[in-house]
Amino acid sequence: MKRTQSRAQPSLLRELNTRQVLSAIQACGPLSRAEITRQTGISGPTVTRTVSALLEANLLEEGDLRQSPLGRPGRVLSLASKKVAVLGIVVEPQRCELVSAGLDGQIHADSVRSFATPSTYADFIKAFAKQVKAASHERQTNVLGLGVTVPGLLNRWDKRILVSPNVHQIDGRPLEADLQKELGLDTLIVQESHALCLAEQLYGAAQAVSDFAMLDISSGLGLGVITGGRNLLGHSGLAGELGHITVELNGRPCGCGNRGCLETVASDTALATMISERIGRTLSMDEIVAAVQAGELQADAEFGRMLEYLAVGIAVVINVFNPQKLFIYGRAFDADPRLFDRLLELTRRRTLPPSLADCEIIRARGSKKQGAVAAIIQQLTGMSEP
Repeated sequence: MKRTQSRAQPSLLRELNTRQVLSAIQACGPLSRAEITRQTGISGPTVTRTVSALLEANLLEEGDLRQSPLGRPGRVLSLASKKVAVLGIVVEPQRCELVSAGLDGQIHADSVRSFATPSTYADFIKAFAKQVKAASHERQTNVLGLGVTVPGLLNRWDKRILVSPNVHQIDGRPLEADLQKELGLDTLIVQESHALCLAEQLYGAAQAVSDFAMLDISSGLGLGVITGGRNLLGHSGLAGELGHITVELNGRPCGCGNRGCLETVASDTALATMISERIGRTLSMDEIVAAVQAGELQADAEFGRMLEYLAVGIAVVINVFNPQKLFIYGRAFDADPRLFDRLLELTRRRTLPPSLADCEIIRARGSKKQGAVAAIIQQLTGMSEP
């Protein structure tokens, strides 16, 4: 009988072994070589070779000896955080924020740099380059890559930002390619709702949850959906723009060019706009939250309007996607914890009972900063979704 040769290539096996080792450490924390062997099922000699390659690539760091209950002590291995770093930038309509982190995803508390969102694309590239170089010099570590979260429609094939309704200066631009060329640094652009999903999967309450949705109601209103453990992207990666469905036929103008979009009535930005118009001066969400908490601002009507429309959006997500959990990311509920209970009651009235009974609605624990960092870490370590 003719024997069929295996098509598994050595390079592919090495890549799979590398992913398994890194995933085990990411999920369990620091592990010895023996513990990695038990966690992954990979043979001891293969784990030793894989770990050596990862140490040489500065993706892992070796720590202290740890006693094993089943054998001799072994040095623990962790994702590198002392000699290397990654950077993350969150793009918002008014301001951008840059942070630094180790490959363990822990953001350095002293690394946050905030700067005004540039008004032109050329200034975008210049400002990002300036901030990245300053942060790299400040950390005095080897920066391996940069992750950037952006609002809007990001084409999954050519990584071009097709349209960003609230940051039009990056419309049609290949921000990832231009930053990589300018910085000479591995760069990854990720849509902000997808970044929030990743942050919740790795660092929040979506660990080991294979079906969930993330509703971002901060500067706009975006939706990320994880089904069967994978991101629901759509053909070109444009899925999830729930904020641009029309809910008021003759409503407010939206940044997308339409009128009456859901995000014009059911987001932090919409809430701040309604309150600012009523009192006759512009307030940020930080100022609104502080004023409500201090009892200096009454905004029941504006909060009520926002919650009514948000409940409609949540009902759509639950009825259509049937998630196990639905996470909500935004600042409005910081003003008064009772607002979230009101939202749940309004949602109950709008949603199909069997679908709602099958879903837990909670506030997100992760952040866009964590999502930006997590995305570039996954790309650098080969753990990103194909």
